[in-house]
Amino acid sequence: MLKTNRGIIKTVIFTILTLGIYGLFMIHQMATDARTVSGKHVGRLIFYIIFTPLTLGIYPLYWNIRVIGLFADNVRSAGKTPRLTGVSYLMWNIFGILLFGLGPLIAYIKQIHLWNDSNAVYNSKHGG
Repeated sequence: MLKTNRGIIKTVIFTILTLGIYGLFMIHQMATDARTVSGKHVGRLIFYIIFTPLTLGIYPLYWNIRVIGLFADNVRSAGKTPRLTGVSYLMWNIFGILLFGLGPLIAYIKQIHLWNDSNAVYNSKHGG
């Protein structure tokens, strides 16, 4: 049974308290759940850590768009509309900076909700 009650407040607090380690755990868990619901690999945490500085922050955008696509496809398979798509994620991150820098935070909140939605769909299909 996949977890369906992740929230932004706990994530932000734990990420700050653990100096970013909890954020890395969340990335790992997101990749694991994306692989579970879709059967496709999105890239291991070590690649995320290595390629983020090498690509000057572009790899995380690519990685997140890929994960969001897998979660959104899973939500669509249940006949529901996903809260976020790869394009809307990118728009929140690029143009959302103009909203006092809150766009990336809004995108992340929507991503966590999409993740919860996708896990709920998976659980309902697999006897959860």
